Amino acid sequence: MSWRVVARKDFEDSIRSRGLWVASALFFVLFVVPAYLVADGVGGAVVSQTGQQISSDAFISLLASFVAFLIPFVAIVLAYASVAGERDSGTLKLLLALPHSRRDVVLGKIVGRSAVIVLPILVGFLAAAVVFLATPVSLALGNYVAFALLSALLGVVFVSLSVGISAAAASRRQAMLGNVGVYVIFSLFWGSFAEGVVNLLNEYTDMAFETLVRIQLAVRLLNPVDAYQSLAAILWTQDALGARLSLFGGGIAGQVYGQALDPLPAYFSNPVVALVFLAWLVVPPVLGYLAFRDADL
Repeated sequence: MSWRVVARKDFEDSIRSRGLWVASALFFVLFVVPAYLVADGVGGAVVSQTGQQISSDAFISLLASFVAFLIPFVAIVLAYASVAGERDSGTLKLLLALPHSRRDVVLGKIVGRSAVIVLPILVGFLAAAVVFLATPVSLALGNYVAFALLSALLGVVFVSLSVGISAAAASRRQAMLGNVGVYVIFSLFWGSFAEGVVNLLNEYTDMAFETLVRIQLAVRLLNPVDAYQSLAAILWTQDALGARLSLFGGGIAGQVYGQALDPLPAYFSNPVVALVFLAWLVVPPVLGYLAFRDADL
């Protein structure tokens, strides 16, 4: 199939440009070093004081927020110029002169760039697992593998989002600005945006507190970063309500929000949150392709 040719070429170009090797080194260091610190520091202290091993769940609970910040950034760096960059350089016309459709280009770019980020992520997690096996940390294999796969999927989600923006952009600069804007909003300001929505509703409507809490959570979960963190939290909380509340922190606020959300509505269940998260794999590249399909190159 034609998109496979585009994906293979894109992946090979990344290897030649050292993008894959740089990403691999980055994730290797940033996963292995924290794993060693947790295993040698926290793990060693717990064993010496209690004689019991800590679980790798402690590592993934500490790493989840960091991963949610890092992986989208790396994905955007790898993919923001995937289509727009070739459009600026003129190579896109040469690519489309071959038996490749514009849909093949978008799909092939997503698959190729996804491979570039997924492989380093999995290598980093594998290396961290080796550290745990050699230190006083109990490796909870099921949770660890689930967290690694979910983190890799986060990378694919942001590659799809970035390629969609790149396909819709008229230039490399537009693609960069669009992707940077999306990253800043999702990673830094989305929580404040959700809170602002609720404050406006509270000021101009007479909605009950429980309804406002549910609206705030719904807005938070529309963000793929927050959806990822909430899904990841299931692995160490083992509780859907606790995983949703992890987005609001602990303390008194967490208790108050917990009362408003208990029992947890079905539309905040794990399958629904997962579907919202997976929607980001499809919607942005489809919209980007539709803009790209009708664009004058």
